[in-house]
Amino acid sequence: MSVVLASVAFWAAARLTLVGDLGKPEIVHFKARFKRLKTSERKQLEADLTAKKITDKEFLDRLLVDWELKDKAGSAVPYTEQQRAELVEDWDGFEAALVEAYFENGRKAREAAEVAKNSEPPSATTI
Repeated sequence: MSVVLASVAFWAAARLTLVGDLGKPEIVHFKARFKRLKTSERKQLEADLTAKKITDKEFLDRLLVDWELKDKAGSAVPYTEQQRAELVEDWDGFEAALVEAYFENGRKAREAAEVAKNSEPPSATTI
């Protein structure tokens, strides 16, 4: 029997920096939703990354399931494989921003867990 402790996917904050007018950066903030991996899937992904056997596109094909992204007019941009491919072509750095969002989210989660662990009061029981 499988026990459900968390959702099958999680949201991560993402940020894309584009070249703007007069050298001023134009920053696009959005959210990306990634598949939560099983232990065996995570280990395989880590092995593929270490061996450099996976591209950013393949990484996202495995993990990215949705996004919350709006265009300049404020209209939602729906997530589809075709839309992702178009934005990767149109916005240099978009694919890398998605991958970075995944790893940054994991880093923040580990840091928060470490802070929580270190701030727990000592146990009232002694051995």
